[in-house]
Amino acid sequence: MSWLVRHPIRVAVAVGMLLLTLLAILVWQQQQKNIEVERYQLLQQVSHHAASLEATIRTAVVVSESLRNEIILHPQQPLAELENRVDLLLKDYPLFRHIALAPDLVIRYVYPRAGNEAALGVNYRLIPEQYAAIEKAIALGGPLLAGPVKLVQGGSGLILRVPVFTGDKQLWGVIAAVIPLERLLQQTQLEQFREDYYLGLSGRDGNINHTEFFWGDLVLQGLPSVYANIRLPNGQWRLHAFPKQRLPVLAGLPPLFLPVGLLLTLILTVGLYVLLRLSQERQQALQTVAWQASFDPLTGLANRAVLLGQLELMLKQARAQGGQLAVLSLDLDEFKQVNESLGHPVGDQLLQLVADRLLEQLTGPELVARSGGDEFVLVVPEHGPPELVEQFCQTLLNAFHAPFMVNSTPLSISTSIGVAMYPNDGLLAIDLLKHADRAMYAAKHLGRNTFHFYDAGMQKEADHFVHLHHEIIKGIEQRQFFLMYQPIYDVENQRFSKAEALVRWQHPERGLIPPFDFIPVAERTGAIRPLGQWILQQAITDMQLFGQMGLQLQISVNRSSQEFNQAKCADDWMAQLSAAGLAPEQLILEITESVFMDKVSVQQANVLSLHQQGVQLAIDDFGTGYSALNYLSRYPVDFIKIDKSFINLIAEQDKARALVAVLINMAKVLDVQVVAEGVETAEQFSVLQQLGCDFIQGYYFSRPLAKADLISLVQKPVLLP
Repeated sequence: MSWLVRHPIRVAVAVGMLLLTLLAILVWQQQQKNIEVERYQLLQQVSHHAASLEATIRTAVVVSESLRNEIILHPQQPLAELENRVDLLLKDYPLFRHIALAPDLVIRYVYPRAGNEAALGVNYRLIPEQYAAIEKAIALGGPLLAGPVKLVQGGSGLILRVPVFTGDKQLWGVIAAVIPLERLLQQTQLEQFREDYYLGLSGRDGNINHTEFFWGDLVLQGLPSVYANIRLPNGQWRLHAFPKQRLPVLAGLPPLFLPVGLLLTLILTVGLYVLLRLSQERQQALQTVAWQASFDPLTGLANRAVLLGQLELMLKQARAQGGQLAVLSLDLDEFKQVNESLGHPVGDQLLQLVADRLLEQLTGPELVARSGGDEFVLVVPEHGPPELVEQFCQTLLNAFHAPFMVNSTPLSISTSIGVAMYPNDGLLAIDLLKHADRAMYAAKHLGRNTFHFYDAGMQKEADHFVHLHHEIIKGIEQRQFFLMYQPIYDVENQRFSKAEALVRWQHPERGLIPPFDFIPVAERTGAIRPLGQWILQQAITDMQLFGQMGLQLQISVNRSSQEFNQAKCADDWMAQLSAAGLAPEQLILEITESVFMDKVSVQQANVLSLHQQGVQLAIDDFGTGYSALNYLSRYPVDFIKIDKSFINLIAEQDKARALVAVLINMAKVLDVQVVAEGVETAEQFSVLQQLGCDFIQGYYFSRPLAKADLISLVQKPVLLP
């Protein structure tokens, strides 16, 4: 201490240097943090504008493709008759400057004509630069966006070229649309964004390797800019940005000319603060490790390990006090669709908002945990009657009525709740959680957005599930199953040319069991494979009988995706057809979109093998999946069966009729025939005839029939109901 008193200047200088060093480190860390925050925020804005620009370009592509589809559907239509169609396109999508149609690569039509007369008669084959781009578009088989290039009318713009192929895959010609670059950028509001940031676009002609800017501020070339990619039909652009004004560097040091006493006090205070700060950071690090081991990192709720531990403690307390306890299992309804349609980041934000809303409903010592995925568990100590738990469940359901705001977008989602009560439904934590989970699935079975209490019958139901599986296997062995056939009407030839095989189960004790009572069980337990094998073999036997009766019938048989998992199933099915003396074309296999969605290569290999050998394929319940149209172009499909839910309202609602019309037109463009399921009225039949549907199936013509009745029906002339 005496040394400090004797050398105050040295102490002040030494401590001052230490403070300067510490401050410099803090300033540098803060500056780095500011830079990262600034870059992150800028990346968010750049991504938003890039997405807007991409969406605008995609709209232009869709509009051009719609014009291409019009030409494909009406290839002989005079070009002059497209005047109204093109006029409507340019009016609704003012992004285009003009559109040119070039059958056989010679411009025969341009709109608007005024100012573009010189383009008429131009032969692209005589213009090497444009012909090269057109050849590339033809090779790609789809839209090609080139540019920007200098436009004769002034400014720069993009040229969107869409090759048009007729139904026999022959080149009809090309559609060329000019999009002024300035108009495109103005529509996406990039100029407003440019007020505070340097902006630039690179990737001319969709080649992202072209790093020079074709638009924007050249000063960006030497700056560490933030960028986001913009997907084009044939490549990518890249949108670059950098702030014009950087955040100021943090600075500030204590005055150097303070009295010695104030300087010593400040030094001691700062020293104590640093020590305490280091101790605090260490404690925070330890707490973070402990927190991560106990809580869900996404929602901040207790994880399953903590849930089990806390539930055991709460059970001990309930036993000691002679009280009750309710365990609630919550599962979000249709949450999978949110992830698949909007993306996992949106799904994660939604889970965080759900957790916050659940916490808002707590008024006492309740426990909330995220047990995994979109499942949550609430533990509610309850000393009153079960009605209080019912009220609490209803409160939770009501809390989900208001939409969740994710990125300023309202999302509506409901939940299903299962309840297990201590001590009536279990004495152990693991049993209560299991029983609450079963009750939750019962709530989903009731239609979702409700709650259900566990009861002993659920255990019986689970046992019944296992029992039913063995009953299915036994029923196959004892030939308790039989086939019915629903005829399918050929609209063009005005006869019944097909029939769908439908399985039925005549149980010796329970009577006739509906398919929806045993097919889901068979799907989940694997019994669908032996059952499906029996269905196919019986259908083949019946097909032999139909042939002997002189009937020209194709039989459609449903196949589960599980049945395609065996490596040689395609060869086995073809061998059965061959042994029965049947042509592969007599069999149609109905499959669902899940066969294409599955990444298992053996499934798709079997599908391709069957189709190559002549078996025809139909997508059942078409349109109810997430990427249905994609399958028509990527996989071998001969028929689509439009689901009954699309047919119900086509006679009453224009929107329903328009949707079915789109499905039928898209199928025809891709040379796929259409079967409408669930047709029940003459009005529905009439609308489908007008829309050009190929085949009709439903109660309007006939319910499922025994094979003898089917033979009788097909042999008679068809008289429309």
